[in-house]
Amino acid sequence: MGIIYIDDKPIEYQQGDNVLEAARRAGIDMPYFCYHPALGAAGSCRICAMETVPQKEGERPRTVMTCTVSAQDGQHYKSQSSKAKQIQKGVIEFYMTNHPNDCPVCDEGGDCHLQDTTINVGHAYRRYDGLKRTMPNQELGPLVYQTMNRCVTCYRCVRFYQNYALGDDFGVMGSSSHVLFRRTEDGAFDSPFSGNLVSICPTGVFTDKVYRRKYSRTWMLDKAISICAGCSVGCSIDAGGREGTLRRIHPSEKSEINPYFICDRGRYGAHGTEADDRPLQVLQDGLPLPIMSEATVNIALEPTAYLAEVLREAQGRVGILGSVEEDLLTNLALRQLALQLDAPFSPFITPMQEAQTKAAVAANTATATASVADIENADLVLVIGELTEHAPMLDLAVRQVIKQHRPVYIAHSTLSHLVTASNKYQQNMNYCCAPSRWQPLLVSLAQACSGQDVNTIWANQFALAAQQAQTIVVVGVAELLDVGMIEAMTALAVVLGDRVKMTLALPAAGSMAAAIMAKADSCQQLIQQLKNDQLDTLVVVGSDPFGDAPHLWSSLRHKVKRIVVADKVNTTSIKLAHSVIPLAAWPERNGLTINYEGRLQAFKQAFKRKQPLLSAEMIIQHLADFDRREINDFVEALTESVPVAGDMGVRLIALKRNIVLSAQERKRRFSLAPSQTAQATLVRWHGAGYVADHAHSLQLIKPVTGVYLSSVLVEQLNVGNGDRVLIKHGDNSLDRMVIVNSQVADYCVALSRTDLSALAADIGAALEITKAPNLFIEASLNVDEIKQDQLIDAMVGEANE
Repeated sequence: MGIIYIDDKPIEYQQGDNVLEAARRAGIDMPYFCYHPALGAAGSCRICAMETVPQKEGERPRTVMTCTVSAQDGQHYKSQSSKAKQIQKGVIEFYMTNHPNDCPVCDEGGDCHLQDTTINVGHAYRRYDGLKRTMPNQELGPLVYQTMNRCVTCYRCVRFYQNYALGDDFGVMGSSSHVLFRRTEDGAFDSPFSGNLVSICPTGVFTDKVYRRKYSRTWMLDKAISICAGCSVGCSIDAGGREGTLRRIHPSEKSEINPYFICDRGRYGAHGTEADDRPLQVLQDGLPLPIMSEATVNIALEPTAYLAEVLREAQGRVGILGSVEEDLLTNLALRQLALQLDAPFSPFITPMQEAQTKAAVAANTATATASVADIENADLVLVIGELTEHAPMLDLAVRQVIKQHRPVYIAHSTLSHLVTASNKYQQNMNYCCAPSRWQPLLVSLAQACSGQDVNTIWANQFALAAQQAQTIVVVGVAELLDVGMIEAMTALAVVLGDRVKMTLALPAAGSMAAAIMAKADSCQQLIQQLKNDQLDTLVVVGSDPFGDAPHLWSSLRHKVKRIVVADKVNTTSIKLAHSVIPLAAWPERNGLTINYEGRLQAFKQAFKRKQPLLSAEMIIQHLADFDRREINDFVEALTESVPVAGDMGVRLIALKRNIVLSAQERKRRFSLAPSQTAQATLVRWHGAGYVADHAHSLQLIKPVTGVYLSSVLVEQLNVGNGDRVLIKHGDNSLDRMVIVNSQVADYCVALSRTDLSALAADIGAALEITKAPNLFIEASLNVDEIKQDQLIDAMVGEANE
């Protein structure tokens, strides 16, 4: 801390600040381009000029670029001196010499930093009458659009992409006045954070291609601070809609969780609610309800009225299935409704999902939970699982540790974008092993850290690094771990002591809330009542049991006379439902959610659709005999204050989110295969998600579907890229194209979540895998014909190793 003086006004600065940062924090509106709060400064734009005020006899005033000068006590500057203003105007005039005069039609209009700065410094007329220089644009895939002529060479884009996100398929080319920012060849970016080029660029060089297709001026959007529903991190977003449709998602710069940036799933995945097949009206047996009389108008048009009629007809024989994809308020409303009807309720679609989630929440509570900032500042990080594909913004935080050359140890069983990035910066810190070996590995880590001798070299290396670290963060992916593995992670954290903070990325955005509010064995109890023929009607809200867990729910379908599904995307369960009710997505309503670290967050409706949609608020307000006080009391008991939309949320009182697993939940374990046996593991694309799977633009860059194998199984089966294999588990089988990848652990068969569900296999389950007969291959190739370049693109990270 110290004091500098700008225009004779004392300004406090913080340690590490440059003069520009101190001025901005004090509210002084200084022009800048190359500087960014998360990236620092490059000193390339030369527009943040100030003039020094001499403090010694004989000293002359100098003009300095404030982003490159560290703030030091007693410095004096003039921001409004004629020389500084002359430099600022000259810089802007230089940039505008070749800048296109397309502000009236530019996508960035209203959000353009160059536009604002040009007006602020007073530049209005172009004196240069020569031809403008033009630069070629590049096709960058379905997410980002480039207009290179608007570039001011601030280098923000490449500094973010290469230095912050550790990407390597985009950079700077050329020199002098012919500098280009581009990829070596046309095509979509490899990085899961490429959409941030849209936000990071101070001009309109990179714009949102999805937003362009349904463009609206920024000041015409209906906006609000919302929360991303893409994963459990709970990133703050600015959601914008117009005329009842979602137009764009931007990261909220006010967030403590994700200041300035967001992953591509969060930015583009929400557009899955704009899919053409989204249910937007009440359907019965696939058709809109007929309006027979004035008495049936409300039932046909109002989702809540229709749900009330369904419950009345069920006469108490109803079960309610919520969702880990939904927020706290929705699941609380459903739970309260179930209590009112004396009906079973669960927010989980399988007992294994319930046990995993509760164990993960209990682990997050038992030790100090690491925030995104905690991860970024850690001396040592241990990652268990493929983090990018489940919680991309936690991955981005880990990359900040890697770029500072602090050790990051990663244990994984299949391909991961973070592993690819790590391999370029670190050696021998990634450990690839099958899921059946994860719990013994965690035990070995705990033993090594407690001073015992172990045979695993990697565990000994981690233990040595842990001895030298002041702060340690252990990050796990809950969906990939069973209760025993999570308990082993907790035991490791206990051995590491007070220096450690542990974090488990939860399966979905609403997982923490679901775990806190669900009764013990809630899913198993609901399923048992279905098996005992105690229920005639099943109401499903915001989840897809018949698509995500068909091995469990398909066998129960004949047990109910009526399946009612309320959702915001078209799912397998909707296709099987007798009745369909349109459900509001998060940007379309108000709500409360709890992120992985136990932060209660509020979000606000950004825009309203033309069609009436079901929401928690509608259930609470319109269903008879509904007691809102029960919900309010539950929320208020969790925390000392209830947040409002736009603030940073409130951490829950630790004891209030303390989860005690039942005896049956503690026994839930994966059926792990013996060593050197083909076993299932989950491979997930970083753009995949419950809603994101319906986003058209993301689906255009989705990797080729196949089964990923390591060289060990490839040699045993005598197969190669493009061949097909038969995979069996129990009575279930499927055929898939082979994609060879060195990041897949020995004996692992890396399958998508859909394929695991189709096989009714847990992670680590033993599989039978054989090469498909030639006749079968020829028949299959007619269906799944692919080009060689598509196959290469699917091999994530393979070419970089």
